[in-house]
Amino acid sequence: MKSKKVIFEIIETFALSAAVYLIISIIIGSIEVVWGSSMEPNFHTNERILVDRISKKIRKYNRGEVVVFFPPNDESKHYIKRVIGIPGDIIKILDCKVLISRDGEKYVLDEYYLSEEECTTGGNKISEGRSLRLAEDEYLLLGDNRDSSIDSRFLGLIKEDKIIGRVIFRFWPIDKAGFIN
Repeated sequence: MKSKKVIFEIIETFALSAAVYLIISIIIGSIEVVWGSSMEPNFHTNERILVDRISKKIRKYNRGEVVVFFPPNDESKHYIKRVIGIPGDIIKILDCKVLISRDGEKYVLDEYYLSEEECTTGGNKISEGRSLRLAEDEYLLLGDNRDSSIDSRFLGLIKEDKIIGRVIFRFWPIDKAGFIN
């Protein structure tokens, strides 16, 4: 009789733990593994990150945040990129820089997270020198390693509903663990 009770308690504990984990990973946050060199030197292959799925319901994404999203026409993959353009921006890629016009102001985006020699060029979806206005549900997402990144320049602007969430924490490798600004 006691052994049945112990077995039942073990099964019950396992089932409850699995349910809590699923709720957390589907609704609140998920663990992702970084693949590829598109976000180097800031993120590397095999790093483990925590993606916040809930704050997107509370506030819009900000320029400079790192997000995970579904690329167009393929919900089996997750890409990690940085938010460069936000709804309402007029964006232009010119002379290795990202130019932004917003609310009557024009400026070159300060991309402090890029290496000094990094050059941003256009692609087949967002060409060099062409101004582009982002709609209320569109974001321009670029990798930090622009030479090795398949991003909005090649995929097009990313709809808000395709963004899974913000990268908020890196927990592997341990020596790089910490919150992501």
